[in-house]
Amino acid sequence: MHTESHRVHSRRTFLRKAGAVVLSSSIISFSGCESLVVDPVISGEENFPFITPTDSFFAQFGADGAIGDWPGVQQIPRGTWRLAIDGLVSNPLSLSLADIDSRLEDQLTIVSTLRCILDNNAVPGLVGTATWTGVPLSLFLNEAGIDLQQGKRVRVYAADGFTNNLTLDKLYSPGSGLVEPLLVYLMNGSPLRPEFGAPVRLLVPGHYGYKSVKWIERIEVTDQDEAFGTYQEVLGYEDDGEIDVHCKSTSILQGARLQPGRTRIAGFALSGAASVEKILVSINDEPAREARIKTLNEVVVGESSLQQTVQVNEQHAYPYRGVWTQWELYWDASPGEHTISITALDAAGHQQPLDDPDPTNGQNPALSLPVFVES
Repeated sequence: MHTESHRVHSRRTFLRKAGAVVLSSSIISFSGCESLVVDPVISGEENFPFITPTDSFFAQFGADGAIGDWPGVQQIPRGTWRLAIDGLVSNPLSLSLADIDSRLEDQLTIVSTLRCILDNNAVPGLVGTATWTGVPLSLFLNEAGIDLQQGKRVRVYAADGFTNNLTLDKLYSPGSGLVEPLLVYLMNGSPLRPEFGAPVRLLVPGHYGYKSVKWIERIEVTDQDEAFGTYQEVLGYEDDGEIDVHCKSTSILQGARLQPGRTRIAGFALSGAASVEKILVSINDEPAREARIKTLNEVVVGESSLQQTVQVNEQHAYPYRGVWTQWELYWDASPGEHTISITALDAAGHQQPLDDPDPTNGQNPALSLPVFVES
């Protein structure tokens, strides 16, 4: 017991002291958080796609490094996959893929952004947006006869040994603007690939990726109301997992050399707590200017798959909570060295801090980009 407690404490202390520089060189390999990245975030592109192509989507392997002898990406045949729902239920279930994807009347397609909790200004690219199709988890819990009087949380178990949990409040009352957690089997209109959790994964909109457990095989309803999960118990991350408000520039990156004149600064902002309300851009500590948020019409024109989503069809207020929002601002760049400062605010009143040294709850410091404009 002492050894495990010391290990968790030491890991948490290390993470807090490490900061972004150490994260960029060592934490990724330890926690297996990415194997692919969203290229425009790390290389800079003018035309940043709203929907991330599946081939470019980052792959998170949360158990790699956090669990000894991690068995690797699970290759689970669609025909043999089963999901057990047990614990505080009156009618335990064993679901097949056919049991889930045959529920056409309950099927939902949503747009949602996944962000790894290790994504930060020094380790960009661990974020992506896709359309996801699945069935609300709550429907199957209800069919299993969940005990809503005694139950407090569901514990989620994956085939690779990864674990996590959700409170029943998050399951049944996700909050304004969020779609409830889903058991998903399609990503961008195609069956999930093994690296993304095939054949079925949990998707928890508005939360860091470690809450959306892949290769899910068991859900246990419990009356225990404490943190539970691989990232929480082994790596010391927070239990709640809601994505903090943050933003990124995708057109201009740190250290960029620019031509003088009219210059487009563009990127995305995201919050799991509320819709993005504004993005403020300041050049060399001058008074901040508010960037223009792209309209829903502009986004949908370029991404026809969005027309099939719940948010568009049910006319959710835009920008969407838990989905990145594209923004842009034009600057008359003059020769010399400049610093571009960018910060996002959401409708719940949250604003990015100037500094955020603690990665255990997700880092979201305001963006500061030194650039040089040629003469």
